[in-house]
Amino acid sequence: GMESPAVPRYAPPPGFVRKTKAEKRELKAAKMRELRGEWRRREREGRRKQVAQRAAERGAMLERMSEEERADFWRAERAEKERLEQEKREQNERLDAALSDGVRVVVDLSYGATMNLKEQRSLARQLGRCWGANRRAPAPVALHLASMQRCPAPCLPQDGDHKRWKVRLLDEDLEHHFSPSDLVFLSPDADEALTCVDKSKVYVIGGLVDVSVQKRSSLTRARELGATAVRLPLREHVADVANRRQPLTLPAVLEMLLHVNATGDWLAAIEAALPARNHTRPPELSRSGRRKGKRARLEAQASGAEASGPSSSGPSSSGAAEGAAAEGAAAEGLSGAAREGGSREGDSGEGDSGEGGDSSSDDSSGEDGGAEGASEGAGEGRACQA
Repeated sequence: GMESPAVPRYAPPPGFVRKTKAEKRELKAAKMRELRGEWRRREREGRRKQVAQRAAERGAMLERMSEEERADFWRAERAEKERLEQEKREQNERLDAALSDGVRVVVDLSYGATMNLKEQRSLARQLGRCWGANRRAPAPVALHLASMQRCPAPCLPQDGDHKRWKVRLLDEDLEHHFSPSDLVFLSPDADEALTCVDKSKVYVIGGLVDVSVQKRSSLTRARELGATAVRLPLREHVADVANRRQPLTLPAVLEMLLHVNATGDWLAAIEAALPARNHTRPPELSRSGRRKGKRARLEAQASGAEASGPSSSGPSSSGAAEGAAAEGAAAEGLSGAAREGGSREGDSGEGDSGEGGDSSSDDSSGEDGGAEGASEGAGEGRACQA
């Protein structure tokens, strides 16, 4: 037989040097930094255009007003500005009072080296959300950030924003600043539930964001220090939590503590802070429930077609009825499949916790998700405060 022609091997051009994987990663990272810089530049330009557009619209609106209308407008504008300034002053006063004599909450940043870069950046975003929640709270807590010295830079907000927050920054580990007998670690793996918020204790939220959920991290650290470890009382107050050991994000845990510190109502605090994806679905909305519903609809249509039976017009009309029933069943099956596919697509998209990919969860900040009675002790929480 005829021999196939030999395929010439690829010859790299003269002077070509193959890059290593590390060099390729660095080039890719440099390209992403350049793209992010371009995106930020476009965002700033867009904001400047919006500001200029609002200023032009405001000037045009003022020109259309009469003298009396302009005077009323400026008077209302000054009143709104004074109201916002007063709110900010009151907010700062509450934060100062909390720092001097409030419930102490520490975010332990000693886990930074155990996370990858994506998880570290997620932690930085969650710290910003924690500060925002505490700043807006009617009863804020004395927020501390511990282990700052050994916390990698990506774990902290960019441009040193945390240095302007009204929080206490602790360079050393928390055991150098607090007695182990006063420390209360919040861990989803603990057996004892937190029943109230005590001002004499120091509540520790682990600054750990991990996609793979590192088990028992905060519980192990609490035992090493001889401190107490408790979990949030989810199973005691909420009956429809999907996972009893589901870790929560730092903002979710802090918002629960803030709500209980202000009202003492655990049930309202959990319902307000717990993400919707952590609740179980009604049986009819689950995948098996949707399949059962589709089968029931098809069986009902088939039984209805059989019950109609052959009509007086003979076999031709009976065949037409059966064909119509088959077409209806096929259409119903297609629509049910489309609905089911849409539901699955919705399910797969609800894992993100905001922030561009924070579906990661905090082992040490997460607490138990239980499915037991939701009727006991909804009003307790502040009874044991000092």
